[in-house]
Amino acid sequence: MAIRERVSLFNRYRDQRVRQVEPFKTYYIIMEGTNTEPQYFQHLDRYLVKLRARNNIKLVFLDRTHADRGRNTPRQLFSFLRDYKKTNKEDNAVYCMVFDRDSYKGFENPAAAYLDFIRKIKTTAVKTIVTSPCFEIWLLLHRENVLFEHVWPDSGNIFTNRRLNSRFTYLSKMVHDLFGFNPKSYVPYEIVEKVSVALSQAPYLTSDLEKMAFEIGENVSDFIKELCLDPRNLK
Repeated sequence: MAIRERVSLFNRYRDQRVRQVEPFKTYYIIMEGTNTEPQYFQHLDRYLVKLRARNNIKLVFLDRTHADRGRNTPRQLFSFLRDYKKTNKEDNAVYCMVFDRDSYKGFENPAAAYLDFIRKIKTTAVKTIVTSPCFEIWLLLHRENVLFEHVWPDSGNIFTNRRLNSRFTYLSKMVHDLFGFNPKSYVPYEIVEKVSVALSQAPYLTSDLEKMAFEIGENVSDFIKELCLDPRNLK
């Protein structure tokens, strides 16, 4: 088995009867990263419970087994998710994959390789959650005025996101300097308490998957907004 499950249940109604009903929707999520993204989404899990957002959804984080731990390219993630979907006959489930546009940095033509993958899976039932160049751009949005003070003035270096040394890329170093932690190894819970700041700044970046081949962007914000919708009101 290529992946295994870790379940997180958001019970977000204030009354007790919610414990007696099934979740309205289940999200199955597989991530490229093994530290930054999983830690962030696990913290977000706890924070949304604390907020008591009016939802009743189930998040299932899909981990690659030890034998497949190094297989984390977008194509491999998609393959794992597609195979899992075939065996998981569940109604009202959403299958998601989280990865960086930077995943294609090593290709001869990174933009073309990224776009080729995005376009090939466009018509599938997989929800694609992408950050450009990487997940650290989403973390940066949790700081007030970061776009105008740091991102736009340094957009060229941020988009390229070169590796500085064994510890840092350009963006992970920027996160370290502004927040005081290295996201490659540790993401503190406190950052998700500023998610409203990130959501307020996100519209200034593109959330279009194809535009992210050439621009700084993310659609994590769209995913979080979807989690906070009440599925009973969806038509």
